[in-house]
Amino acid sequence: MAEETNTNYLTNPEKWLDETVHGPDLCCIVIFRGSWCNYDHYYLKKLGDFHKTVMKQDNVKLIAWTSEGAEGAKKADHAWGLTQDHGYDMVLGDDTNALAQYLRDDMILEDLVITTPEQAQVSSDERSKMVGTYPHGLVHPAMVWYAHHGNLVLHWTSKFDPSHGRTGQKGRPDVEFLWEQVQKRKHALDHGNAVMPLHGEMKLCATSDVELKLAGCVVQ
Repeated sequence: MAEETNTNYLTNPEKWLDETVHGPDLCCIVIFRGSWCNYDHYYLKKLGDFHKTVMKQDNVKLIAWTSEGAEGAKKADHAWGLTQDHGYDMVLGDDTNALAQYLRDDMILEDLVITTPEQAQVSSDERSKMVGTYPHGLVHPAMVWYAHHGNLVLHWTSKFDPSHGRTGQKGRPDVEFLWEQVQKRKHALDHGNAVMPLHGEMKLCATSDVELKLAGCVVQ
C-alpha cells in the first residue's frame, strides 16, 4: 500500500515514489510553483484536459506537486478543479521539499531549480495570493515520467535565469510533443528494448499573457 498522503506530506519520498510509479502503466509527476501562478494554472488545466481525452485511456496516473505546502496544493486543486474537472489523480504539497530534494539528490532531476520567492522575481501581487511561505525554497516547474512500472522515460526541468526576468518562467512542455515522446519510449519497452529517458531541450508551449486572460486563468 502506498504511503499515506492525506496530509499532503511525504515523509519517505523514495518509498512513496517507488510505490506510486510501480502501479500504473505510465505515471507523470508535474511540479508547479504554486496556487498563485497563472502560468501553472493555464498549463495544469491544459495538461489535465489532454490527459482526460487522450492519456487516461492508456492507464496514466497524473500527479501535481508543489512546494507551496499542503494548503497551497489544496487551494490550487479546489480553485482550478484539478482532480474534479481536469483528471488529476493527486495534487500534493510539501513545504519541506522532501520529494524535490530526493529527485535532485538522486540525479533524477539533477538540474531542478530551487530559489527563494525573491530570487524568482515573484511580484508583490502574486505574493499576496500565496498561502505558503516556502521555508525551504520555491521549486520551479519540472516533470518526470515513468513507464512499465518504474522505468524513467522522460524528465524535464525549467531553466531559470534571473537576468532574463520573468519571461523564462512561462514555457512548459508542449503536451502533444510530450505525449508522443513518452509513447515512443513505452512502445520500445513493450518490445523488450532498452530506452534512454528523454531530457534536456524539449519543444515548449510558450504561454502568453493574452492566452491566460482568454482562458480565464486569474487567481483570485
